[in-house]
Amino acid sequence: MSSEGEFEVVSSRTLAEGVFLRFEEVVLRSSAGEEVKRDVIRHPGGVAVLPIDGDDVWLIRQHRVALGRDIDEIPAGKLDQDGEDVADAARRELLEELGATARRLEHLATMAPSPGYTDEVIEIYVAEGLDFGERAPQGAEEHGSTFYALPIAEALDRISRGELTDAKTLVALLEWNRRQA
Repeated sequence: MSSEGEFEVVSSRTLAEGVFLRFEEVVLRSSAGEEVKRDVIRHPGGVAVLPIDGDDVWLIRQHRVALGRDIDEIPAGKLDQDGEDVADAARRELLEELGATARRLEHLATMAPSPGYTDEVIEIYVAEGLDFGERAPQGAEEHGSTFYALPIAEALDRISRGELTDAKTLVALLEWNRRQA
């Protein structure tokens, strides 16, 4: 049993395991003695990269099965192994999805996209000084993806219009913009 704040984990059990996710039922006990069950998705963590090229940002358009449609987002992916260096994973995703390497890679933000039901944490980097080569897409979605450059100002306008909705992309662009002010 472990304790966090006013709640104690009474038990947890794995309900299902997927390709890289684990679905658990967690029983908590509050300091008042009330027990509640919660569903939790265990995730290995991820990285995302905001590729900046002058006044442009590079975005990937790819299919996301959970939404049932294509969305525009920055390059991203999960950590492939326990203890993997997150900056190395960010470089890998930039190369796989965009075919780019960066002369400068800097940590931009850490985000928990949906802490109500998953322990996923995404480390976000900004990549500058881009050199482009061959893409090395992994998986069906990346093979079917397209990428394009967009002025950063237009990307920020697309956020305001509700056209860019991916959380990690919004966090990256808004934090980048804040740092430039």
